[in-house]
Amino acid sequence: MLHLAAALLGGVLLVPDAPGVDPAPLVIPPDAPELARNPALRGRLAASPHAYFRGIGPRFTSLLCERFGERAAALPTVTLHGDAHLEQYAVTDHGRGLTDFDDSTTGSALVDLARFATSIQLAARERGFSGDAFAIAAFLRGYDRGLEEPRAVAAEPAIARELRRGFQRDRLASLARAEALMTELPPDDRPTVPTLERIAALLANEARRPAYFFRVKKIGTLGIGIGSAADERYLFRIEGGSSKENDDVILELKEVRVLPTLSCLQEGLGPTRIIVAQATLAYEPFSYVGALSLEGRHYWFHAWPDNYAELRISALPSPQALQEVAYDVGVQLGRGHVRQKRKEDERRLQRELRAGLPVCDLGNLSAALADATEEAWRRFRRASGLGSP
Repeated sequence: MLHLAAALLGGVLLVPDAPGVDPAPLVIPPDAPELARNPALRGRLAASPHAYFRGIGPRFTSLLCERFGERAAALPTVTLHGDAHLEQYAVTDHGRGLTDFDDSTTGSALVDLARFATSIQLAARERGFSGDAFAIAAFLRGYDRGLEEPRAVAAEPAIARELRRGFQRDRLASLARAEALMTELPPDDRPTVPTLERIAALLANEARRPAYFFRVKKIGTLGIGIGSAADERYLFRIEGGSSKENDDVILELKEVRVLPTLSCLQEGLGPTRIIVAQATLAYEPFSYVGALSLEGRHYWFHAWPDNYAELRISALPSPQALQEVAYDVGVQLGRGHVRQKRKEDERRLQRELRAGLPVCDLGNLSAALADATEEAWRRFRRASGLGSP
């Protein structure tokens, strides 16, 4: 069995190439449409290199595919998360792991591996942790285990247990917290009663539940996040199993993004790509998942858990905590990347991924991509009139 992690820990570089990366493709112009749609996004992007990294997902993937196409071609096509980074790691009542599958599709495994490894590099720099190669090595060890054991589950990281200890077991309080995130729709944009009834019927059909379950009690827009801050997103409070308040459900409805056409990605099939990916990659798939079309636009939806906490880099207490999360995500991606209906297909992907990983030289590649991201962030700040950090 090939252990790239051991090679990194021993200081052995399998491919002696530390490529320089032009940061220009990663720079968001001050007049970018996403900034015009959501002015608050500018401040979020400017906060830190990793915050900026969260907002340049499509740019990052485009750069990776175009600049490092040969490395991408060395790895097989798999089901991708598409936007794997540390702050996509979340803990809920039901489980933990990477969430938010809006950019999921199929394509070269390098997309997930390089993006998460770059996130590790940026997080280690932000926290002042030395030895970021050890966290990348942990990520690769987990990935190798996931390849070897497609049903494996890593030990729960200590920081995940800590996040779970802060959960409240009050259903009504959970519903109130979710409602507080809703922004009321302007009068002209509020859907009519017949439209809400139609939406409920569509949701019920997709989720295979009775229509009354999806009766809409409250609706509002949702504008949290960084990478998804400019997306069209709605929260619905729906009836649930009965008329009792404490079994209502919070449902998030999100417009399906149009992904860039790139050589290392395959064309996604609308919302199908998201539904397939969350079922394939998530330790614990979402509840009440489905897709629908409204007035020619595609959306997907899922229920919110009562408790949900995303990892924040600022809360990482030590290099060991970073390594534990990196290992956990490695297992999740490794087992998801090889998951197939037929065992022979899983074994084929295992062989192809292990053969292609040395060519990618993930340690050097992610360091170079982190350098480019930091420089793009500095340029963005200057162009936005925010000065040098």
